Amino acid sequence: MFTRAAIVVCALLVSSVATAAEYRLRVVALAGAPSPAGGSFDRFRLEPVPVVTPVNGRGEVAFFATLARAAAPEGLFLARGTGTVKIAAEGDRVGRPGTITGFGKEPIPALNDRGDVAFHASLAGGRSVDGIFVGSAGGVPRAVVLSGQPAPGVPSGTVAGLGAPALNARGDVAFLATVQRGRDTVDAIYLSTDGRLRKVAIEGEPSPAGGSFAGFGPPSLNNRGAVAFGAVVEGGRAVGGLFLVEASGRARTLVLAGDETPLGGSFAGFGERLSLNDAGQIAFHGRINGDGSPAGIFVTAGDLVTVVAAVGSAPPGGGRLVSFGPWPALAGDGRVGFVAALDGGAVPVAVFVWGPDGIERAVAAGDRSAAGLIGSFGLYPVLSINDRGTVAFSISPTAGTQGPEAILAADPAR
Repeated sequence: MFTRAAIVVCALLVSSVATAAEYRLRVVALAGAPSPAGGSFDRFRLEPVPVVTPVNGRGEVAFFATLARAAAPEGLFLARGTGTVKIAAEGDRVGRPGTITGFGKEPIPALNDRGDVAFHASLAGGRSVDGIFVGSAGGVPRAVVLSGQPAPGVPSGTVAGLGAPALNARGDVAFLATVQRGRDTVDAIYLSTDGRLRKVAIEGEPSPAGGSFAGFGPPSLNNRGAVAFGAVVEGGRAVGGLFLVEASGRARTLVLAGDETPLGGSFAGFGERLSLNDAGQIAFHGRINGDGSPAGIFVTAGDLVTVVAAVGSAPPGGGRLVSFGPWPALAGDGRVGFVAALDGGAVPVAVFVWGPDGIERAVAAGDRSAAGLIGSFGLYPVLSINDRGTVAFSISPTAGTQGPEAILAADPAR
């Protein structure tokens, strides 16, 4: 008997193969090309951090890059139809908070359909050592939260550290923070709406699954103001799970470690990040205990858990799936994009998109783009997807230096 959710298994194996002609590859940014911050783009990655390249409904792509022969060693940029623009770069002055000295250990931007980019940056020359900002083309980024300021909802609490943010179409920003409370520090998730910070969840407070929260993964945010996140739980009926806090503040459990999966066995854990859309669907990577598949990509909505793909299954194009990138991406219409490694097929790694008609291969290692032959999708391959089905991702040379360093987008041709 299932522990909490009605389970649906999707027909992964009956979908037709998607040919390369069904997606058109375009170059978003290319190593060696001129940068709007001066010099040229050098790299788009900081090992061992996944390269996140969010794409919005207009097909614009935000990305991080290190620079060569430029005054600024690194920056954040937005590629759009009229060209690439700078959002922020190391050395930029952001008003009273000071000067940007870098973009943290995880330079992961967030992007909305207006072209706003949210990001985490380290600072010097002010009272704060870091902050979260929202910037746009041609403007000075505005501060959403700064380290050292009071932490709302935590008596005598101070914001001591910040992580990469999530951003929605309204300009709301969700983020994970470390809060200093006396001699102790706790993790908390906050939401900024119209310039006001609200605590969403904090370590030590009750979880809807029983027990109390003991740690969090980065939050995902939709346009309705709901926040989803993974969390460790102490003293409850599970050691952790996935949770959703609605705009009203009501918290509910989505999936717990120990719940049975549609593939048999039980969930042993979840990927660090998950993806939430306006319909309340959540895409996630799940590890499985049991004799069947050891891992899969899933979507949950309400009490339904749907299989998108599983290790050991045979996708279109041949071979068997052997592993997935760290986390999947979810579009507003429920389509899911992910990167997977394969064994026994014609290609070693490919980008897939799953939707109502099943699964299709969008692009694979060995395909040719205007930037050159695709060698690798990086050490920790991830992608983003918009509501039109466009996927954006980074590529890098293989160990044998085959292929370019670039950011690409694959647009559905149909």
